Amino acid sequence: MAQPKQPFEPLDHTRPFLDIIKEQAQQFRSYPHRLVEQFETLPRELFVPEEWQDLFRDRIHRDAGYGGLLSQPGVIFGMVAALHLKGTEVVFEGGTGTGYQTAILAGLCSHVYTVERDGSRLKAAKQRLASLGISNVTCVHGDAAQGLPQSAPFDRMIFGAAIHDQVDQHLIDQMASARSRLVVPTGTYHRQRGMIIGDLLLCDKKGGEVTQKITSVYHGTLSFVPLISPRSIGWTPLKDGYVPSTLTARLRSRLPWNRPHKKR
Repeated sequence: MAQPKQPFEPLDHTRPFLDIIKEQAQQFRSYPHRLVEQFETLPRELFVPEEWQDLFRDRIHRDAGYGGLLSQPGVIFGMVAALHLKGTEVVFEGGTGTGYQTAILAGLCSHVYTVERDGSRLKAAKQRLASLGISNVTCVHGDAAQGLPQSAPFDRMIFGAAIHDQVDQHLIDQMASARSRLVVPTGTYHRQRGMIIGDLLLCDKKGGEVTQKITSVYHGTLSFVPLISPRSIGWTPLKDGYVPSTLTARLRSRLPWNRPHKKR
């Protein structure tokens, strides 16, 4: 007789993040030693921007994030674990942030290509990675929603910001045909919180066949900043929030000065 599923309990982000990660790791069929070791050995305090040091002095060892730039280690663990890295993969990362997740990935795969739209943020992340002697990372300034076709195909792809709707074809084309996976948050924009609330989307490609599935790992409680991009999977910032970029594109096309002129 099947055992009833345990009720979902949201993560308590006030707890030490290593405790949470080790509890999550125990749920795996095969304990992910290499992944857990990355969180144990990587100095998270190095990835806190200088202007936030005082704010995070008492929170650095907790499972706390801030403003979309610093994600909770427990969530990063879950997303990276979903990639099932063996050590030989080439990985694309959309959204470098402070470089913390980038460093985690670099210790688990062959090479990481990471794309960040904020130039000053990318420069700071590069300096942090260099200070740790991490050399298997290529940092690129650009729109993460475009991927990086000149460096494709990728065995794995992961995004640190939430997309609108499903993964579109231009990213699928950058996934390795034999066997690859893309992990990205997706959901609905909540104006009061200024975040996308939802869950993880897994896009798998095997032998050229593609499947996309929104998981229920976090039971729709996962919160991420929107992936800002004019592409169809992105979000566009407006005065009072964010809207899907597909919507703003349709609205722009209806403006009188954007309509094609009829020949008389």
